[in-house]
Amino acid sequence: MAGLLRASEEGLKIIDMVRRNLGWNKTEDAWCVAALVSTATLKRFWAKIEIRRENFINICKAVEIENWEYIAEGYKIKKTEPLLAAAIADIPLDSENDRTFPLPENLPPLRNWVQRTKEIDTLKTLIVEPHLVGAVPPCPPWGVPIAISIVGLPGIGKTCLVSQLIRQLHTENTPFACATWQSLQSATGKAPPFDRTIDSLLFTLSNGEITAAVNAQNDCGKKTENLLKILREKPCLLVFDRADTLLKAGEAKAAGYFAEDCAEYAWLFKQLLETEHQSKIIFTSRESLAELPSTVTREIQLNGLDRDAAVALLQSFNLTANAEQLAEMCDRYSGHPKALQLVAALIRDDTEFQGNVGIFLHQRDWLLIRDIERAIDEMIARLGDGEQTCLSRISVYQTSEYPLSLAGISAQMPEFSKYELKENIIQALKRRQLLYYDRHLKSYQLHPLVREKGKYLLSQNAENLRTAHSQAYQYYINIPLKPKSEWQDIEDIKPLIRAHYHASQAGDLDAANAIISEVYEYLRQWNCAELVCANLQLPLLMEVKNISL
Repeated sequence: MAGLLRASEEGLKIIDMVRRNLGWNKTEDAWCVAALVSTATLKRFWAKIEIRRENFINICKAVEIENWEYIAEGYKIKKTEPLLAAAIADIPLDSENDRTFPLPENLPPLRNWVQRTKEIDTLKTLIVEPHLVGAVPPCPPWGVPIAISIVGLPGIGKTCLVSQLIRQLHTENTPFACATWQSLQSATGKAPPFDRTIDSLLFTLSNGEITAAVNAQNDCGKKTENLLKILREKPCLLVFDRADTLLKAGEAKAAGYFAEDCAEYAWLFKQLLETEHQSKIIFTSRESLAELPSTVTREIQLNGLDRDAAVALLQSFNLTANAEQLAEMCDRYSGHPKALQLVAALIRDDTEFQGNVGIFLHQRDWLLIRDIERAIDEMIARLGDGEQTCLSRISVYQTSEYPLSLAGISAQMPEFSKYELKENIIQALKRRQLLYYDRHLKSYQLHPLVREKGKYLLSQNAENLRTAHSQAYQYYINIPLKPKSEWQDIEDIKPLIRAHYHASQAGDLDAANAIISEVYEYLRQWNCAELVCANLQLPLLMEVKNISL
């Protein structure tokens, strides 16, 4: 019948390969949504029953096969064309001959994967050819154990990155004979019992020969010895996902250290990293694992997507937006993939926005919707009192306008010595991935999502908010400036402009007025007074002096 298509046997093999690489089942809801078809239609597609041409094409394109003709019955597939079809789908050919180890059965699925080519290449080099990397600390040769700890905010893509890495290594000529994936996350938020984890490791790496029943009489030490014996006999790749569930919470000095009730895990990792064997270990964590020996461990901080990848992710939701609006969305969230996905789905599905990014940007001057905020709340809940106080107070700084130094943080925390502030509180916030130092900007930075949460926490007490702005004012007003005779442009008086902003926010009109009197003539001479008011958010620059610009 005209206008109807059905899949060929060869075409279904290609589709099956693609959907398994995405982690989708044959009637995945997300597939139906992306293809705009019903589950019944997708079932008919798999049964090689004719369906409408547009539905057939949409089903193929939803899994990124643009050349749907390769899937349709009647298209003569030549011997080399499955290779081309696999390339079109941007996945490796699924051939037993190309595999070096089986994929772990519990490997997390990939959805909305975007290219992180640079990160994947870095990980491959560190894992497979560490002797080629001029890393600091130097990476040991293949014969020495090495661990890679991938850290970052929740939703930044750590698990997806490692899942994709394993899928690629699975098809390449690597030294690994086996791979295992151990999730340390549970419904309670705590790590699973140690025996369950190590029994699973032994069962998988021994190809089912060492069962829980065999292990029943063995203690932690004996089980660890059995595991090390396997790792010495054959090179394996071990992944421990969400290792942060093993770490202490609520105390700055303890950030990054294993909790007392996770001593068996700490012992296991110590043995894995200090005993010679042929295997490699990957950790993903929301916090730095400070107890891992730095001589054989490399920490990689995972950041947001670059602009192109973030835009591509948003475009996959078929939103209505121009290039500038998509770029603004990416910048607002610093390329945070999970946040972008959640917000894009909200814009697409909410009748208030009807898929229009411009409406969302116009109506929302905040970032945290509930699903995003929940993950940030989990991290905030792990902070000690000093860490949370520091995080909320420094959220008043606009680091995009002026670099935040240790002195700026210290101005907000006068009750702590600089030593205690630097070695405990700031170190803890950095290990918990809530504060980082940008060496290019020479400034401490907060991710926009974290900064917004910090500002919200601070705003719950009006007096605390006023005090934080007052302390910021005192910090900026005391930064030494050039003599007035040498003022030539805006950069020469930027500390005063920042001081004015914080005096205004603190409601200190006399201080704000004094700064206006000192700098306004220079701004007018440089023809930039109006620009400064608009871009640096200085309403009192006009209000206090009743200046008409």
